[in-house]
Amino acid sequence: MIKELKLSAREALSGRWVFMALMFLLFLIIQSIPTMFSSDANEDIQAIDFIGFLLNILLLPLAIGWTWLAMSVARKEQAKIVDLFEPYKIFLKAVGLSIVQSIFLGLWFLLFIIPGIIKSFSYLMTFYILRDEPSIGILDAITRSRQMMDGHKMEAFLLVLSFIGWFLLGLITIGIAFLWVGPYFSVTLAKFYDRIRGEEAPVEESTFVAPY
Repeated sequence: MIKELKLSAREALSGRWVFMALMFLLFLIIQSIPTMFSSDANEDIQAIDFIGFLLNILLLPLAIGWTWLAMSVARKEQAKIVDLFEPYKIFLKAVGLSIVQSIFLGLWFLLFIIPGIIKSFSYLMTFYILRDEPSIGILDAITRSRQMMDGHKMEAFLLVLSFIGWFLLGLITIGIAFLWVGPYFSVTLAKFYDRIRGEEAPVEESTFVAPY
């Protein structure tokens, strides 16, 4: 399964490697902006920290945008630079989902590392679900992800594990290889999402399921 997903991802990236590498670079550059507002002893620390915090909040939809861009490539749709900023059209929901999911994960990690890791895989599909179901509620998106990942968490873990060598290559090359590894990994995860979504049985809407 892993080999097929990675092969399918490489086929989807064919002719788009340079575009996605440049998009990943742009994504990383924008994400690094808050670090420019680190505290300095000669400056107003509280003001600087507040600006950095505010920028981090404003940039939360960008991570979702990268996921959506990878989905477009995985599905061989037309991918454009503006796709990276698509989640800003639903800014409040994108920010809310990111924050609520982070809170849930933080609480699980407080219990212990293993439960936190398990739940991180349970919530892996939330950003993908939000793109396919933009009207879905925040808690419903998290719940749907957990339901989709039932029976698939080990597959996802092994899929991530299969990229360890690529991640090491990125470190060895002082991050340069990540410009290609990042898109490769993200498109493969998008392929994984499409596969398990296609296998998913319909969920009974009237049944309440806790999101955590």
